[in-house]
Amino acid sequence: MNRIFWFALAAAALIASCAELQQPPSDPAESVELPEQELYDATITFYQEDKLSSILQAGRIRKFEKKQTILMDSGIIVDFFDENGRHATSLWADSGRADERTRDLLASGHVIAISDSGQRLESSVLRWDQKTRRIISDAPVKIATLTDTIYGSGFVSDQHLKNWTIERPEGKTFRERPRTVLSPASPDPSIPTTEVDSTAPDSLP
Repeated sequence: MNRIFWFALAAAALIASCAELQQPPSDPAESVELPEQELYDATITFYQEDKLSSILQAGRIRKFEKKQTILMDSGIIVDFFDENGRHATSLWADSGRADERTRDLLASGHVIAISDSGQRLESSVLRWDQKTRRIISDAPVKIATLTDTIYGSGFVSDQHLKNWTIERPEGKTFRERPRTVLSPASPDPSIPTTEVDSTAPDSLP
């Protein structure tokens, strides 16, 4: 009788241990961090010291509260403003990441920035440093001014794309200055008339 009892007890323990071993592993998706907020065709406005700093628009925005991180995709548009709240530069990109603590922004994909002064910057990655108000990129860049186009990497510029440097220039092309066109609003030949295109930039060739 005792032998039958101990045999039954051992069999039950073996079945229990096998049941534990055969439990399916947890779904990896359960460990993936999910955003606290997910917005579509949304706009976020950033301020610094009660002054408008930037306006961000994206096809999709995901906010992660613990990391204080914002992920953007499906196309983004960012408008930057200077210390006086005046518009300085517009940026278009495929996707991006923003830090809610520092207000820094990383734009990636097909990135184009156009300043109100007419400078055009293109790259695969651009970073906005909110503290220094600088546009930075270590990736290859192309910047077009009124008279030439410069290629290189190691790019640093102010938010107006007026004062910039390229640490590793790789090439430069020149073109003629545009002819001055007189108009009733600009009778002085020394004051050319400038037309501003407010639409989104064309795609890279």
